[in-house]
Amino acid sequence: MKKIVKGAIAAAAGIALLLGGAGTFAYWNSSQTISGASIVSGNLLVTDPGPAGVWTINGGSTPISLTGYLIVPGDVLTYKKTMAITATGNNLVATLGLGAAAITASDSAKPADVALAAYLTSTAVLTATGTGITGTSPTYTITPGSAGISQTVDVVVTITFPKSTTAGFENTTKVGSVSLANLTVTLSQV
Repeated sequence: MKKIVKGAIAAAAGIALLLGGAGTFAYWNSSQTISGASIVSGNLLVTDPGPAGVWTINGGSTPISLTGYLIVPGDVLTYKKTMAITATGNNLVATLGLGAAAITASDSAKPADVALAAYLTSTAVLTATGTGITGTSPTYTITPGSAGISQTVDVVVTITFPKSTTAGFENTTKVGSVSLANLTVTLSQV
């Protein structure tokens, strides 16, 4: 009985080797080239064509310098800038918004810096106008369609330092410092 089992195992192993390695058994097979075409990928780009943007305070039209500016509760900082957007792609949908690190504490170890950054970040709003742009703040939808978009867009960033009706509510932000050096407009595919 053992010889029969050993013989069957050896025969099965031999057949497996013939099927897998040597290719002595033919398999039917066929292929046909179908007509196709080249495809090209789209593009999604936001750039700064210049000139520099302008900061104003409390709805005024006179530009201000942020260097040394001491913001107080009730102030509203506004930044206006023209950006260039290119969006091409038949099924492309993207969002335009303010970067997550737009307002950061100058020193993350100082509680007043952290408090001021949190306070201002919660009120920062980006608005944008242009062809193919829909939606409302905090993000706008860009839908270029088959023709695509290549245009300038007017971007406005508004940062409000709210003034609470509760006396002393903003005290944790006194002498706080934030950096707006990374103020960024983002364009991201959905």
